[in-house]
Amino acid sequence: MTSITFHGGVNDIGGNKFLVEDKGTKIFMDFGMSFGDEGKFFSQFMNARTSNSLADYFELGILPKIPGFYRKDIAKHVGFGGDEETEIDAVLLTHAHVDHCKYISYLRPDIPIYCSEASKLIMQNYDDTGTDQYLTVKERFQVYTNNKGEIGRATARTNPPIPREIRVFEDGKKFSIDSIDVEPMPVDHSIPGVDAFILHTSSGSIANTGDLRFHGRRADDTEKFVQRCGESSLDLILCEGTRIQAISSKTEFDVENTSTEIIKKTEQLVICGYPVRDLDRLMSFYLAAKNAGRYLVIDLKQAYLLKLFSGSAYFSKLYPAPTDTNIKIFIPRGTWSLIDKDLDKFSQEQLYKDYGTWQKEFLDYPNVVDYRDIAKNQKEFVFYCSDFNLQNLIDIKPNPGSSYIRSLTEPFDLEMELKEEQIKNWFEHFGVISRERDWHQEHVSGHGDSEQLMRVIDGANAKKLIPIHTTHDEYHQRMHPNVHTVKQHDVYEV
Repeated sequence: MTSITFHGGVNDIGGNKFLVEDKGTKIFMDFGMSFGDEGKFFSQFMNARTSNSLADYFELGILPKIPGFYRKDIAKHVGFGGDEETEIDAVLLTHAHVDHCKYISYLRPDIPIYCSEASKLIMQNYDDTGTDQYLTVKERFQVYTNNKGEIGRATARTNPPIPREIRVFEDGKKFSIDSIDVEPMPVDHSIPGVDAFILHTSSGSIANTGDLRFHGRRADDTEKFVQRCGESSLDLILCEGTRIQAISSKTEFDVENTSTEIIKKTEQLVICGYPVRDLDRLMSFYLAAKNAGRYLVIDLKQAYLLKLFSGSAYFSKLYPAPTDTNIKIFIPRGTWSLIDKDLDKFSQEQLYKDYGTWQKEFLDYPNVVDYRDIAKNQKEFVFYCSDFNLQNLIDIKPNPGSSYIRSLTEPFDLEMELKEEQIKNWFEHFGVISRERDWHQEHVSGHGDSEQLMRVIDGANAKKLIPIHTTHDEYHQRMHPNVHTVKQHDVYEV
């Protein structure tokens, strides 16, 4: 018998955590954060307690209480065992968006994480440029005895990193985890390295769409996945439905073409905003800027991600290197803001101390710019500026005749509306948009619309369907004759 326990990702957009059990084999498909679950209890001013976060998540039903699954250091600290043998054989990761991977940081490092090459690179980008721990674990709550015989506390900074067991699979190539055969199939989404899965179990075949669409740069991948589902006599498909109520979608090429025209018509600086790790969107603006005879200015995190991808034999052919002649890398003010100070007083060595370890190497790249370069030559650039770094506009001071292209999802709740209002205040302040707030909105979703999902459902031809990654199960019921809806923590037997 094969069963699936839905610990997240149902009646919700994101937070996928599906436990599949078959003949003693136990694997999770994804282990992501639910923005909805966290938003019920936490905000930017109140989070789970650092010292007690695992227990907090247990109490609120955000994480499942599974002995032997979580890091020993954290589990022991909150009184949840820690010495048990794990019964979980693996985690299959569809992709490296936080709503699918965020809580991997809580898992024991000896539990294998199966993922694509691109997902590993993106998680490395998270690890190296932030505080997340996807590829390594730095133990917390450890004590030691100093040379005076006193008890001291070791910190995550002082403890050496413990590498996780990351197993990179090859797209389309079947592999086995004990009794379960796994087929990872690449699909089109808003970041590289996204895979859907077909699991062949003792009770039949199960497909998990992950997140997919047909309107990006890899639509053929989604087509091949659907075709393979149709060949697999699926007993069950877990089908996403993020935008299942939407009736149409623009394409990634529409974003590129429209942005090209906006850039050509803009007399001064073009500012753009898009998800920082969405390399397909970066490509749209890279090509738009190139077609309009401008440089695309990227931030340091994007430069670091392109550096990682340039080391891949496959992805180096798809995305530009950070040294590409059509790219400039923006160096922001550092911790002491020495970038424009007198280096006779503040040495070059002091300037380098202004930046983190991963940032330092970019200071010597031939294609770096700072705010002075942008301010002086505004007609030459398409400047990437995230919602979290709008302060850079204070130094740049966009000239009259500048424009802003927003390539992020439009707000769908009150919190996002308030945030967008705040962002509009910045662009209105600098005269980039008027009081009528007329910025250019050019965005396409990483998820398919109703017509596209119908193509998936029809082509897969599964005997039964369970909606995931959606709050609109009723649409799936119109598209498939045998839909089974589940609630969080429900168990379904295949």
